[in-house]
Amino acid sequence: MSKLSTDVIAVFAQRSWQAASGLLTIIFITHFLSPILQGWYYSFLSIAALYTLFDLGLSVVLVQISAHLFVGLQWLPNGEPAGEGSLAFKGLMGRATRRYLLLALFFVILAIPGGMLFFGQQSGLKSQEIAWLVPWVSLAVVTAVSILFLPFLSLVEGSGRVQEVYTVRLIQGVSGSLVCWIVLVQGGALWAASMIPAMGVVVAMLWLVLKRPALLVAAVKQADAYDTWGRDVWPLQWRVGLSWLSGYLLTQIYTPVLFHYQGAIVAGQMGLTLTIANMLGLLAQSWIARHVPAMAQAAAKWEWMVLDQLFQRDLLVSSAAYLLGAVLLSGVHQLLSHTVYGGRILPFWPFAGLLAVVFINHVVGALAAQLRSYKREPLVWIASIGAVATAPIAFWAATVYSAQGVVIAILSVQIIATFPASLWMWKRCNKMWRE
Repeated sequence: MSKLSTDVIAVFAQRSWQAASGLLTIIFITHFLSPILQGWYYSFLSIAALYTLFDLGLSVVLVQISAHLFVGLQWLPNGEPAGEGSLAFKGLMGRATRRYLLLALFFVILAIPGGMLFFGQQSGLKSQEIAWLVPWVSLAVVTAVSILFLPFLSLVEGSGRVQEVYTVRLIQGVSGSLVCWIVLVQGGALWAASMIPAMGVVVAMLWLVLKRPALLVAAVKQADAYDTWGRDVWPLQWRVGLSWLSGYLLTQIYTPVLFHYQGAIVAGQMGLTLTIANMLGLLAQSWIARHVPAMAQAAAKWEWMVLDQLFQRDLLVSSAAYLLGAVLLSGVHQLLSHTVYGGRILPFWPFAGLLAVVFINHVVGALAAQLRSYKREPLVWIASIGAVATAPIAFWAATVYSAQGVVIAILSVQIIATFPASLWMWKRCNKMWRE
């Protein structure tokens, strides 16, 4: 079996598990958590997702930079890169690890008191009757620790070891989901939110110690060997970081906003529906994710035909897969509308609207991934302006029209401005950078 085939299988298996386990988690949550606790659960996850803002897109950038640096290198059995230029690769590992250590510290210092303030103010929801404080602190701490392993996974993925990285992520997902379900069954309620990142930490540490101990050494000793961070990494990182901030403002932030203005039940419906849509989006992204390192290396060699073939085929297949999944999910929604599960998700039209929001995000994200092959992030300004324009409208809609208004606000800005502007910029940049 070719390397390409095994890469595809690994990515698709990991994303398929995310989708399947997400569906099972939804069933466990609706069975073992009340509608109010469901709202708390998804609000927990949405606030914890702020870690992506502390990442500032660095994990994505490291895949691109390492793909360029690893040209001509190879891995030794102990997980050490070898060849001319390997010192720079190790240095990148060391510098990245130090950055992530600071990011993890900042996250835990801000997230714990910030979450305590936000959730503690929900007196109207009888927060004093819900055992949320210690589970929240636990979630914040394990999320911070999990941040430390992002650079290792990103650099190995960028080197072309897509199968290895996605196998690790698959094991993380399987073990985390199983423990999460056990905790839900045993009545652990909000403690379940910590289980997936906690098991992710355990699996990642075992992988590094057993398979790539040399990377741990490089993370400690080789930081000074990479002195072009400000020139190569930071210019792309802050742009990707702005894109991630925009993505958070367009999706995750509205679950806690609805939690605050409309209550835990509506927040739970929004969080659960968004989880379903994101599961489908993650599955569709499998076709894009498998070729990110290959596209970066094609751009580094000026092999434009290879780059175009990889991207166009994957965008077409991934979009078709998403649309087919959206049709199937819409049918399932109708079947469940008169059951106990129907009340746990948004009504049909907001549900369909959120599927459309995630589909547009998928296409724009694919365009951005292709442009990052040039080590640039030109769509950042469009994403940022779109998020800034959407936020006040969606916040107002949340107070007046609840979740339906939020979905309409997000989708309207995307259709009218964000998507057409992104498509125009993508075409312009591809033409300009190849001349």
